[in-house]
Amino acid sequence: MTHLNTVAQSVPAANTPAFDLSNPQHLAMRKLMADIYSRHLLALENGVLVTAVRYRGAMYGLMRCAMQVTKDYGMAWLCIEMINSLEAFEELYEIQARAAA
Repeated sequence: MTHLNTVAQSVPAANTPAFDLSNPQHLAMRKLMADIYSRHLLALENGVLVTAVRYRGAMYGLMRCAMQVTKDYGMAWLCIEMINSLEAFEELYEIQARAAA
């Protein structure tokens, strides 16, 4: 998680990144992120936490690509935000699963 902390510190809060829809890399990344997001939630809906965790891992891979390959720290920040969101969905899933048991 040190990579996440480094990127989080390098992007000022007042300068929150956003998708640059005129940038082809951002468009491609946005499509990949949407695909991972929907597959992650579908895995949770189907009760397959292991698969959801794998999709979160794919998102982590996209974040590392943004950070280390394209050096696009704004995109890496957006990926971190989505990773946090996916983790929150997994936590909610686990809480609901325990409550139902």
